Amino acid sequence: MRCLPGGKNGIAPPAQFPYRINKQAFSSRSLSELKQISMAKRVPCEKFRVVDMWAVPGMHSTNVEFLQRLRTADSQHFTKNMDAVGTVSEKNAEGKKEKTHLIGLRTDIWKPDSEDVAETLEHLKERRQDDLRREIKRSGRLNAKQKIKLQAQVETDKVMQMCCEDIEHRRLVMKLFKTSTDRTNWVGTLEQLTTNEVYNSMGSNRSLITMAVMLPRYEYVTYIQQNHRTMRIPSIYSFGFYDEGRMWHVLLRRKWISVGADYDIIADCETIGSINGLLFALGSDSRVNLCAHSLGRSAAFLNLITLFASSVGYHSAMRRSIAKRVKSCKAGNWHEHVIDADELRLRKNGRAA
Repeated sequence: MRCLPGGKNGIAPPAQFPYRINKQAFSSRSLSELKQISMAKRVPCEKFRVVDMWAVPGMHSTNVEFLQRLRTADSQHFTKNMDAVGTVSEKNAEGKKEKTHLIGLRTDIWKPDSEDVAETLEHLKERRQDDLRREIKRSGRLNAKQKIKLQAQVETDKVMQMCCEDIEHRRLVMKLFKTSTDRTNWVGTLEQLTTNEVYNSMGSNRSLITMAVMLPRYEYVTYIQQNHRTMRIPSIYSFGFYDEGRMWHVLLRRKWISVGADYDIIADCETIGSINGLLFALGSDSRVNLCAHSLGRSAAFLNLITLFASSVGYHSAMRRSIAKRVKSCKAGNWHEHVIDADELRLRKNGRAA
């Protein structure tokens, strides 16, 4: 072995060693104190949740329990067209995982059946026929000549010639409920905003997702927007969250190399947590971790991140829906892009006279 000058086998003598260990101070400290010092250097995890999304929600036994609770619920957030699609678990006082939340999905607008689509198409045609009638005569009955003109316009109008396969009606609406032995409370809603998605995707030439999150006892609507960056394939989502008198600018940045759908949670250029997707799972399961940060102590922010994590498994289907809407609008068939009434309600101006 090669020897360095000043000692054997490359080891310098004590006089030349750059750092000296204070043996007296080291020995005076107990083992518990040393463990506390070591733990203090680590970034503690303030909040931890496991999001378990089911691969086949309709066949899960929890759906029966969920439907029974809907019958006795007094909240407008419980609807008859909602199915349970997953659960959320937290660690209890004993350090064991305990199911604390339930995730619901509105199936009537995410997977509408043939009757729902036919009903939507019928409403569209009735509204379009009324518009054509008003173009001929604003009020009153039509005479024979005007009726013939209306019939001719109906036969050539694009909306009146539509079939059920032409319209795109699906939209993601997820709700988070806190469950207990005696009651179930609503703690958040995530809704897909198809209108924002269409014009953002047309401007960037890429399917971009937009979602709105409403939380109880939180007076602001949080808009989560997927952003397009050149040469950036993994997704980046951004939103603003107002908490304790200040606005936090948050990024949900997907990692370049990851086993599952992994995201870093960044608030004002500081990493405050992560979403770790689980690869070997039947559903789109994930783990949500928030560090000891002011946002990590916010229950509203934790529920928002939980809702986003539960929606990750639906993003591919959402992008396909966006691509179909954009294609219709670019071809001039704007009527095929059906906007839900609840989405229009979110866009209303509260200060309008």
